[in-house]
Amino acid sequence: MVCAMQHIENNGCTLNPVDPALETLDPYNFKYIEETVYNLAESDDILLSKPVKEALEVIEKAYKEYGFEATSLSFNGGKDCTVLLHLVVAVLSRLGHPTSDIRTVYVTCLNPFPHVDEFVQVCSNRYRLDTVSIPGPMREALQKFLDCSHPKPEAIFVGIRRNDPYAENLTHFDKTDKGWPQFMRVHPIVDWTYKNVWDFLTQLRIPYCSLYDDGYTSLGSMNNTHPNPDLAREDGGYFPAYMLQNESHERCGRSSSNSKSV
Repeated sequence: MVCAMQHIENNGCTLNPVDPALETLDPYNFKYIEETVYNLAESDDILLSKPVKEALEVIEKAYKEYGFEATSLSFNGGKDCTVLLHLVVAVLSRLGHPTSDIRTVYVTCLNPFPHVDEFVQVCSNRYRLDTVSIPGPMREALQKFLDCSHPKPEAIFVGIRRNDPYAENLTHFDKTDKGWPQFMRVHPIVDWTYKNVWDFLTQLRIPYCSLYDDGYTSLGSMNNTHPNPDLAREDGGYFPAYMLQNESHERCGRSSSNSKSV
């Protein structure tokens, strides 16, 4: 309990060391994020630089095709969305929008972890997110977001990856299905692995939700999310999420097998 209180007092952020430039609660320097992310994309670390470069190109294409005003972001505080958010900010700076607010939808679940809500709140300030929080379910929440947004978004960045449920056939750009609110879903990290996600977060020392340090590898509500049993220690605690070896077990802490991993 004491550990959980400490995490929440730290705005739901990891207590592990992070980049000093990213410790502030004030708005981030987008130019600094641009430089560190694009340098990583051009680095010799081919296993990470290639997916980073590809994701940046997808985001650049989306902004050039749909424009800044008609492009929004879906953010829920999970590891995948945190990676996506950092990438989006890097591109915004590169394209000449270093101080622009990012229109963002946060679709909330029933009985959410307070750590996640705290983390989303602090990210909204750090990354200059114009965040609209709307209770799920997802389909109805997205329609409400479109209805209250002016101009209405034509494209929304989504931090889904290919090993998520129903994501095996996704591409970088996919129209929403029939019966859903209509917009272009943009998936810059759809081909990233679990290891890619954690390598990006840890190499750039980006703040992430503290629950991942307590053995959670996939976040949902407090009703269906538990620490991953693969990370259990002999003393009853759990190793952090980035130590998970079997990526196919990413959602082993979720009681619903069809839950999206975040």
